[in-house]
Amino acid sequence: MKKTMIIVSVLVSAVCTPAIAGFTRIISNTYEYGVILRNNESLLVTGGGADQVECRDYSYVEVKGTTSPLQLDVGGIFVLDLMNNSHMTFYNGEVGAFTIWNQAQAVFKGGRIDYISSYQTVPDVFVGYNEQGEPIFDKFRHIEMFVKSYLYNPTTTTLTGTWADNSTFAIKLLNQAGYDPVIDNIQFILVPEPATVCLLVLGGLFVNRMDG
Repeated sequence: MKKTMIIVSVLVSAVCTPAIAGFTRIISNTYEYGVILRNNESLLVTGGGADQVECRDYSYVEVKGTTSPLQLDVGGIFVLDLMNNSHMTFYNGEVGAFTIWNQAQAVFKGGRIDYISSYQTVPDVFVGYNEQGEPIFDKFRHIEMFVKSYLYNPTTTTLTGTWADNSTFAIKLLNQAGYDPVIDNIQFILVPEPATVCLLVLGGLFVNRMDG
């Protein structure tokens, strides 16, 4: 029962809890050029846009939204690069080309992303043991996507699907020689409908009360 409640809490948190933090730089209604984040710098984007945002070292970028359409001197981010050990959370907005290197990690929860390139490998990591005492391994993926559904076409390397807010996406995945395919570097987190979450919570409370 405790495991059920933990899972429900994680689901509710993933769907409902926004990131809250202090930022060293904010783009809200302007169009910027050549934005570079270094060390532990952070950037919050709530509107406007940039021709390029480059995240290095241990920097962090959070994109809540950009001005539409994706156009130079107007809005959106034409090129968004994550390098080294940088992180990103992308809630909404428009990006032309997203590229990830080294040990960087990204989370996507909505918006428009035209292209994704990945210069990363996807190693096996130890996650525990099964009932027979045998080791269990899983892939360490650097990109997470919170979606209701998704479909990958290996012929066109196009990823389509639906975000949690019911908006749709179509992303061209650009594989790079010497690195794992982009699709293998994406961890898909399936987000249940709000009604389903409520039923899980109510069901968990009911079972907990019965156990008590």
